[in-house]
Amino acid sequence: MCPIKHNKHLLMATKSQFFVCLLFTGLMFSILPVTAADDEYLKMLEGEAADLQLDNKGQLKQEDKKAEDSASFGWGGELEGENIPSGLAKEDFESVLKKNFYGTYVFFKKLNSTDKDTVYYRYSKEQKPDLENVRNNIMTLLKR
Repeated sequence: MCPIKHNKHLLMATKSQFFVCLLFTGLMFSILPVTAADDEYLKMLEGEAADLQLDNKGQLKQEDKKAEDSASFGWGGELEGENIPSGLAKEDFESVLKKNFYGTYVFFKKLNSTDKDTVYYRYSKEQKPDLENVRNNIMTLLKR
């Protein structure tokens, strides 16, 4: 092999490696200022948020909320994880969803009355009702 051709290939490989290193270095230096700018922006937002106070105008009064809860919700136990207590009446079932699993409740409310009854029926037939099964039933019925 001719030494000139060998050096030519070596020179091309070195140029490629140099270009990759230069590109990588430039990329690293371009990311660092963005991170520092984000930190300053977050500090500014935290400083502004520290001065804010919550406004209770849109909140229910405590007495009204207690009356509403006691009127529509008869179950008084504690929930453990993703399990829903078994044996709830339909109204109590809806109240548990609304009070403890609001995201699931929002999708449940989108169902028509027949589909709501179907979800409740399937819940009532389970030995140990699981929230995941209730959610899957709701989503299956919504997709129909």
